Amino acid sequence: MIDVSYSNIKNGLVKLICEELKTVLEKLPKEGQEETSSLRVGFITYNKVLHFFNVKSTLARPQMMVVTDVSEVFVPLLDGFLVSYQESQSVIHNLLDQIPEMFADSNENETVFAPVIQAGMEALKAADCPGKLFIFHSSLPTAEAPGKLKNRDDKKLINTDKEKILFQPQTNVYDPLAKDCVAHGCCVTLFLFPSQYVDVASLGLVPQLTGGTLYKYNNFQVHLDSQQFLNDLRNDIEKKIGFDAIMRVRTSTGFRATDFFGGIYMNNTTDVEMAAIDCDKAVTVEFKHDDKLSEDSGALIQCAVLYTTVSGQRRLRIHNLGLNCSSQLADLYKSCETDALINFFAKSAFKAVLHQPLKVIREILVNQTAHMLACYRKNCASPSAASQFTCKK
Repeated sequence: MIDVSYSNIKNGLVKLICEELKTVLEKLPKEGQEETSSLRVGFITYNKVLHFFNVKSTLARPQMMVVTDVSEVFVPLLDGFLVSYQESQSVIHNLLDQIPEMFADSNENETVFAPVIQAGMEALKAADCPGKLFIFHSSLPTAEAPGKLKNRDDKKLINTDKEKILFQPQTNVYDPLAKDCVAHGCCVTLFLFPSQYVDVASLGLVPQLTGGTLYKYNNFQVHLDSQQFLNDLRNDIEKKIGFDAIMRVRTSTGFRATDFFGGIYMNNTTDVEMAAIDCDKAVTVEFKHDDKLSEDSGALIQCAVLYTTVSGQRRLRIHNLGLNCSSQLADLYKSCETDALINFFAKSAFKAVLHQPLKVIREILVNQTAHMLACYRKNCASPSAASQFTCKK
């Protein structure tokens, strides 16, 4: 999905994207010993309307179909929209050459956003397959359409109890849209190129909940920033990925999983749903210890993930983990994983900013850290002056 509004055409971004796609589409992820990727590709450009492209291999040149009704988006074609890159390569290259020229004289600056995601999801639903949307977008979606946003960048709210409003989506369109995307295995990755306020809290919600990624390049300049963007795009397209994933974590008696953090959606308390999962995604799980654990038998954790491969196979991956239990605090501190702790605190703080003032969250983090250190000082450190904190390697 390529934003072809005036600014993106004039600064050369659309031309850069189209040129790069010719190269990176050669490297779509493959399954095992496959010679070519099973993934199919489709193309949409947009400003305040949507343009679908028919790139069927039998065509001499691509055909464009315009959808102007952005309040109820539909897919105007099925046959010829999602195609094999290898089979339709010449038509696709023809299209990518034409797009910058096609909109070269456009003065349209208004864009839509939610209908773009809706269009991609509807296309995947019609094809009865999961998939991933790559959206290249640059401005606040101010065109009259679902998900329309306004500038709410109010510096007077910073460091007040109302600051949390700035981190919440300003419209209730994006949360149910993300839920629909997850239900249909539609992952959204967003490349943002803003030159002014763009409301990441609203636009970033769907990528966050569908297991996608948000890349942001402020005041993008082709001659300065293109290399970083192209590296990010190549890495994201080429990496191995699983679609339409459901994860469940089981434990032995005495403790249980109580909270989950990451690019996930949860309809209930046990099933973690991810429209897609790849090697750069992590799910952090919080466990609650609510019964006696045996030092003899230890604690057991099983993580099972059901997902679809790029070739369309449904697979189950299971990880089993056995942990030792100890009644000695010193053993706990000795085997503690600092990176995992920092990751957990960062993600729980990120989740909390939607509901609590930043000042309160900072105090909670400081108090939790101080409590851990005081507990170590009291129970694990050797006797020393009361003012001295001692650490053991």
